[in-house]
Amino acid sequence: MTENLSKQTNQSWQHVKSRFKRTSLGRPVFPRASTMPEWEHVEEHSHAWGQLTYINNGVMTIFTPQGTFVIPPQQALWIPPNVAHETYCRYGGHFRSVYIDQKYESLLGSTAKSLVVSDLLKAMILEICTWPEDYPLDDKTQRFIDVFVDRLEVAPTSDFFIPSAQDPRLHPIVSELYANPGSALTLEQWGQQVGASSRTLNRLFHKNFAMGFSQWKQKLRALRAVEMLNAGQSQQIIAQQLGFESSSAFNSAFKKVFGVPPKQYCKLS
Repeated sequence: MTENLSKQTNQSWQHVKSRFKRTSLGRPVFPRASTMPEWEHVEEHSHAWGQLTYINNGVMTIFTPQGTFVIPPQQALWIPPNVAHETYCRYGGHFRSVYIDQKYESLLGSTAKSLVVSDLLKAMILEICTWPEDYPLDDKTQRFIDVFVDRLEVAPTSDFFIPSAQDPRLHPIVSELYANPGSALTLEQWGQQVGASSRTLNRLFHKNFAMGFSQWKQKLRALRAVEMLNAGQSQQIIAQQLGFESSSAFNSAFKKVFGVPPKQYCKLS
């Protein structure tokens, strides 16, 4: 996947292993604050505890066995204990995550999910990330943690997620479009390459992704647009790279997915 994500540029990903080396948390929640440089790829790993992954500027792309999550600043990703994941941070950012004891899995769920981060939840994440690793676990702190877990439990989920394709006939299509979302190949042309009719491929997209090829491609391009908007790229450049005929066409497609045009979306970030 690394090769596909960097195919459009001459830049290479910097592959690193997880820097978190603890074997136990020692606390119900554990703060993790760091800065991720541009083009960093944290290789696949897992933890015996849960993880709320958050970046308060920039965008992360996280691959799990379930599929691909794109996490902008107004989202966070809940990763349950022992779920393998790898992280790509194309444009860098301030990583502010919270590791969470496995006893809370029954409340937060056993599958990865993208959560909407309210102003209150954001403030709580940033507050926890100011705590020292050996913070005192008194009654007041435990009450804060209990409320934090409560807010995670009721946080709405978002659709910044594309599940993994299970059918091998979809793999070359998905792989290429991740690398080159502006590709103009039609489903008929893809069918010639993978040996299936366009009708069969569209049926497989519905089966794997609960949407047809055109909708899936539109969603993928919208998620890539979020990455590029957060990197400060102009709408004109984004439209060109994602294969839109004009900035206005890009604005219309973006609004269909997110309900607001790109400029307004950036103000909400």
